[in-house]
Amino acid sequence: MMKEAVIFDMDGVIIDSEPFYYEIEKDINKELGIDVSIEEHKSFVGVTSYHMWSVLKKKYGLKQTVDELMEMNRSKFVEFLESQRGKINPIDGVKELIISLHENGFKLAVASSSGVDIVNTVMDIFDLYQYFDVIVTGDEVLKSKPEPDIFLYAADKLNVPCRNAVVVEDSHNGVLAAKNARITCIGYKNPNSFNQDISMADKIIKSFNEIDYNFIRNL
Repeated sequence: MMKEAVIFDMDGVIIDSEPFYYEIEKDINKELGIDVSIEEHKSFVGVTSYHMWSVLKKKYGLKQTVDELMEMNRSKFVEFLESQRGKINPIDGVKELIISLHENGFKLAVASSSGVDIVNTVMDIFDLYQYFDVIVTGDEVLKSKPEPDIFLYAADKLNVPCRNAVVVEDSHNGVLAAKNARITCIGYKNPNSFNQDISMADKIIKSFNEIDYNFIRNL
């Protein structure tokens, strides 16, 4: 059965955002008076901000609500993205791949653990809305990656069986979520995503120039 849909993660796949998140979260953690190790930060790559701040609030006894912590994180990140408008670009080769898939009849979705405000800002800055049929954010699902919910929801909204879809992911949690959804997964080895273990992906790439729409169709 040929593939007919591709579901893209956003952070670390469309935008090289993990280094930005890390710096912003370091500043927030300093404000909060907590010390989160790089290993702990690495474990949160690919999960929703709700999940991350729920864990940190409980572990460090933070007085702010999870919603307040999420809002602090998101507003700083959106502010940063807006300040970089015209200065940052999508990850090399990914926009070209998205356009080619769109032109060759694939249904496309973004399924990102990030909040809707962050996803909308990135899609706007990179002028990507026109290529995607569906956009799903971490705000719309109950369970975070590595649970399969976000990818199952995206495939359902695309009206495509999971066996006919492909997920593109860069994080350990994201690849696990794809596999838990029984969706074929391309793992992008992003050097800035804190050395994620994506060994369980069906195909691992180091550049989007390694694959094209024909390759994906026949996965």
